Amino acid sequence: MEDDTDDRSTSTSPSGLTRRQVLKLSGSGVAGAGAAKVGYEYTGFGHLTGTNLTEQRLEPVARRRLAPTSFTLRLSGSRLAFDGETVELRDETGARTATVSVTDAGEDPTRLAEPLPGLVADLRAVERGDIAFEFVGVDAFFDRLAEATPRPLTVAALRGGRYRRPSPETVRRFAGVGPRDPAALVDGLAEGFGERTHFDYARYVAGTAQRYLLLGAIPLKQHVHEPTHLDALLDGSSGMYCYEHALRSIEAFQAVPPHQQSIPVLGAIVRDDRHDHAYTGLASVVRGDETVRVLMTFLDYFYSTLFDNFRLEWAFGDGIDAYDGHHHATSIHYRNPYRRSPSHR
Repeated sequence: MEDDTDDRSTSTSPSGLTRRQVLKLSGSGVAGAGAAKVGYEYTGFGHLTGTNLTEQRLEPVARRRLAPTSFTLRLSGSRLAFDGETVELRDETGARTATVSVTDAGEDPTRLAEPLPGLVADLRAVERGDIAFEFVGVDAFFDRLAEATPRPLTVAALRGGRYRRPSPETVRRFAGVGPRDPAALVDGLAEGFGERTHFDYARYVAGTAQRYLLLGAIPLKQHVHEPTHLDALLDGSSGMYCYEHALRSIEAFQAVPPHQQSIPVLGAIVRDDRHDHAYTGLASVVRGDETVRVLMTFLDYFYSTLFDNFRLEWAFGDGIDAYDGHHHATSIHYRNPYRRSPSHR
């Protein structure tokens, strides 16, 4: 997979190669690349080899990288901030009204006003690893959350960084629905990707030719890489890889603070090393019976787009719900694993 670097125009390049020339140099493989990719990517775990999401032990994978990160939220009449160790509340004038350590278990948060006690209790549970996980399909995910008490501030602390932040209006224009309604956004994003993106046959074939035919002597992929950010996708259709669909979907789901969403959610990149594939994890936090519980489901907008492009819905369904026998999780990343510079946060 590639780094999610800044988009660049690829119609021409310093070497003089154009997109059309690269495709000609790569041969006639573009026509069959998409169909071949469907067959390779969709070889299911549990059907031929390996263990799929519904069978594997997912909790250790999901737990490994889950950790609180710093955040600042403007609430009604106050500002709430967490720096990784301490939660602080300030009033409208900027005066500090409360502060409590998450790492010092000796400090009693129950003496403080809401929302500090609940948030601190949740963060301490996360730090201790005293949390439970529940993995479900998309419909069950939202049904379960509709009946539970949401923990939007805890979700804010668990949202990983290094993702771009499109405006809510950009998300609405792309998906037909805004980020405040994550349940509706699930299908809205599928429609947006289906209409405005396609599998990047050109980059796939160019990369194959670069690696196996030219042995890396001539860089081809850089000359056919189209812009893939949501703002750019509003202007026309672009070729995308699986990890780019996952990144754009997470950016859309996290485009507004969780306390402004009907159901507070956080996103994660799920990687499947066997197929060199990436897709979206969508999670939320609830608390019941004194236990912090992370609910998680899985979405694959790369598959849904391929199925739409190749009219394969009749055979495989819409492809969005990834909690099935065709997906595996080697690792789950709450921070963007494709951008490592602090300047991208």
